[in-house]
Amino acid sequence: MVKQLLVVAFVLLFGTACEKGSKEDVEPSIKISHLQLIGSHNSYKLAIEPALLKLLMDTDSATMQGLDYSHISPWDQLELGLRVLELDVFHDPEGGRFSTPKGHAFLQQRGLTPEPYADLQKFDQPGFKVMHVQDIDFRSHFPLFRDYLEELKTWSDLNPNHLPIFITVNTKDQNFPERGFTEALPFTSEAFDLLGKEIQSALSPEKYFTPAQLKKDFESLSEAVLTIGWPDLKEIQGKFVFVLDEGGEKMDSYLQNDPSLERSVFFVNVSEDNPLAAIMILNDPGRDQAKIQGLVKKGFMVRTRADSDTREARTNDRNKMDHAFSSGAQLISTDYYLPDTRINSEYQVIFPNQSYVRSNPLIEPVKSKDISEIEFQSEVVPLSTGDFKVAMEHKYGTVLDVRTDGEVSGGCLENAIQADFLSDQFDERTKTLEKSEPILVYCKVGARSAKAAEKLIAQGFKKVYHLEGGIDTWVSSGEKVVEYVPR
Repeated sequence: MVKQLLVVAFVLLFGTACEKGSKEDVEPSIKISHLQLIGSHNSYKLAIEPALLKLLMDTDSATMQGLDYSHISPWDQLELGLRVLELDVFHDPEGGRFSTPKGHAFLQQRGLTPEPYADLQKFDQPGFKVMHVQDIDFRSHFPLFRDYLEELKTWSDLNPNHLPIFITVNTKDQNFPERGFTEALPFTSEAFDLLGKEIQSALSPEKYFTPAQLKKDFESLSEAVLTIGWPDLKEIQGKFVFVLDEGGEKMDSYLQNDPSLERSVFFVNVSEDNPLAAIMILNDPGRDQAKIQGLVKKGFMVRTRADSDTREARTNDRNKMDHAFSSGAQLISTDYYLPDTRINSEYQVIFPNQSYVRSNPLIEPVKSKDISEIEFQSEVVPLSTGDFKVAMEHKYGTVLDVRTDGEVSGGCLENAIQADFLSDQFDERTKTLEKSEPILVYCKVGARSAKAAEKLIAQGFKKVYHLEGGIDTWVSSGEKVVEYVPR
């Protein structure tokens, strides 16, 4: 899907490779603002369990219908081709604040048993929690914000040339005392400071793009955008861009420690006339169509929404989606990048080229020779034991053991296929593999796997990885091996 997505974007953006030009022609830069990207709203969300949803629908059907959606994992969203995500975080520095959700109590009071939620125990741990509404819509792919960061970092490490991934963050502190919900803590300047540090502890500086990097030597962010615009794709690929989706008192609290964003991880959502303006969030592309178009033409990035509260999907209403597409907003958020078969609707937010990225209709097309391959790797990617393990857990391609018969008899990694690099078996086995699928290669200490991986790249495989330190490092790290079963 990703390759198809990019190849189509190449044709739409830049025409065919046969267009002629003089040798003196200067190839214009390709900026991230030249594209439109589709992503997910509340990307973390798992469905409210049916029994609880039914119970809540009996008391407030309109509100609860708007919460009745869910998402595949953020990892799978990235694999699908989405490059825009959204996370909601609650401040819980001591841990345990949200460990006993009221929704479970509601069910138990009526003699019903809540569905198992294996990750509920993680609410006991200190740290920012990711969920939609405390007590009722609390199920998330990962309850802990830092677990999302680690997961996204691993995917990024496996795909180092990916288009930038934009992550909007909402800091949730709304309370519902009339309903008896758990009290959410306010986001003070201290809480925001902890949030930024959590990102910086999970990601190395080269993994995220900051306001200071955009500002360069200009007086302000907005001046940088209006003068040189957002950076070329090659400067920002493989990175995350964090956007704080807040305003009012919370924005004031955030800016208290760093009013010019010189040290900030987050871009902020402010109006065009603010010196900090770089990315705006305007979620009504119909009402704000002209405004969004004006901002995009000036060089700003804009995020908008194609649907909200499940309304458009339930009626198959595409007006808001069409407005989002034609607005030129570069970042388009939806709950329905895939159709929801439960509601018997064909509603899906995807570009006419059947992908999640395309040329921005408001930007004059430019030429490029390499956009179609920008996300693909031309080199072997070495992986640590931790990243290799996560890739295996996600069943990320084929695991290839390039050791000899004698070596594999002592144990191998789970689901590994032997392809002895020192015999004809290697070529026999690898010629049956799909070259577009990831290949995870390992040996005893990493030397043969590095050579084998280079050979696979030379043969045209697109995503090839090798385990640094080999199975010896794997075992010394405490990871398990299994008995080899010939296939």
